[in-house]
Amino acid sequence: MVKIFDYFFKKEIPILMYHRLIDDKKDIGVHTIYYEVNKFEEQLVYLKENGFKTITFKDLKSITKEDKKKEKYIILTFDDGYKDNYKIVLPILKKYNFKMVLFLVTDCEYNKWDVEAEGREKEKRFSLMNKEEVQELIKSGLVEIGGHTSNHLDMPFTEKSKLKEDLIFSKEKLEKLTGEKLVSFAYPWGNNDGSSKELIKELGYKFAAATESGTACFSDDLYEIQRIGIYSKDGIDKFKEKISGRYLFKREKRNEMKKKRNKIRQIL
Repeated sequence: MVKIFDYFFKKEIPILMYHRLIDDKKDIGVHTIYYEVNKFEEQLVYLKENGFKTITFKDLKSITKEDKKKEKYIILTFDDGYKDNYKIVLPILKKYNFKMVLFLVTDCEYNKWDVEAEGREKEKRFSLMNKEEVQELIKSGLVEIGGHTSNHLDMPFTEKSKLKEDLIFSKEKLEKLTGEKLVSFAYPWGNNDGSSKELIKELGYKFAAATESGTACFSDDLYEIQRIGIYSKDGIDKFKEKISGRYLFKREKRNEMKKKRNKIRQIL
């Protein structure tokens, strides 16, 4: 497979992370993972007008070095499988002929992991798609389905045998639904450890996405791919910065400098 990253130019294919789109203020949640539909469409217009091409993880195997030189690639990912992904996201994807990757929780009817949370603020209840709605996304040819456990498990804190059973169950369920082998997975909350990553490899996934963990270059570790979250406060200027291909390298550098300053403060 092509090596995606060029160390000299310090640039990477941006992989964006979304969760929910809203078209009504009543759907604003406690957490900032929602995004207004008009702002999302503004982003897609910008991508279209500036020659970006949306791809999926499955597409990566056919991308050549020459392709990378002449194309501006970007990967749009959505986590969990909220009902708005069918009602709002799919029509917009069709309008612009854009692709996305959906990391789907298989056995929840709503976001129970946030609604029933302990030790932190509870989220409002938001419905997830049903089987028929997911099938409509698949039929569009614009959506790659990826794994996300059956119940949004916190993988490092789940007993290994139980976790493996869940991963096998949810993967088989999605493969039956899609009619093809899954290649991509996303860790719920981005939480992962060595054991989690080994299980994902063992089950045959080729890519695993985190959130802010991993290096700026995802080809350094295909089982801890760092993504760029798009949150409710992000405007178009912030979006342009995040899709520049250099955003993660800047963030990585800031984090390194922060660690150095903290060490100096400890010494002093």
